[in-house]
Order: sequence, then C-alpha cells, then structure tokens
Amino acid sequence: MVQITELAHTELRRLLAENSARPQQGIRLRLDDGGLLKMTIDVPHAGDSVIRRDNVPVLIVDARLAPSLVPRVLDFQNSRDSSTRHGFTLGWRTPPEI
Repeated sequence: MVQITELAHTELRRLLAENSARPQQGIRLRLDDGGLLKMTIDVPHAGDSVIRRDNVPVLIVDARLAPSLVPRVLDFQNSRDSSTRHGFTLGWRTPPEI
C-alpha cells in the first residue's frame, strides 16, 4: 500500500472538505485513459486499497494501480515561493537503515 505523509493527509482532507465530499467519499488515485495519474473524489469500490483516518476514507487507490504503488510515498509540497514547485508528489520510500 502506498504511504501518505501528514502533509499529504492534511491536504487530502482539506480538498474533501472544500469540495463538500460526503463522509463515505475519499480522494481516488487512478490512471486516466492516457495512462496518467489523476485524482478524483469517489467512493471505494471492491478491490480498492483505502487509507482511512477516523474510519473515513482519505485516499482510495484503484485496485489495478495499488500493487505498483507499494514502494511509493504520497507527499504534499506547500510553497509560498512562486519559483518552487508545490502540489502532490509521489516519491520512493526510503529503505530502512541496517
């Protein structure tokens, strides 16, 4: 399962509230017809991977996409500086130190 940082969790919850999402809805991470990652507000479907907080879906990962995101971390970069990129990023997990 993809991991999410606290910053990403906070931004996902903000987006859900801002868009008046129903309690059973979360942000779905899916592939569009062109193979690009997209986020939409949706409800979980059978086979989806769901990250919940307080028993409410926050991130829903499409069943076909979930296995490829296991080594990934969803983060959010919030920058007030216009020269720095901001938004969601999908990075790699840091391997544990031995």
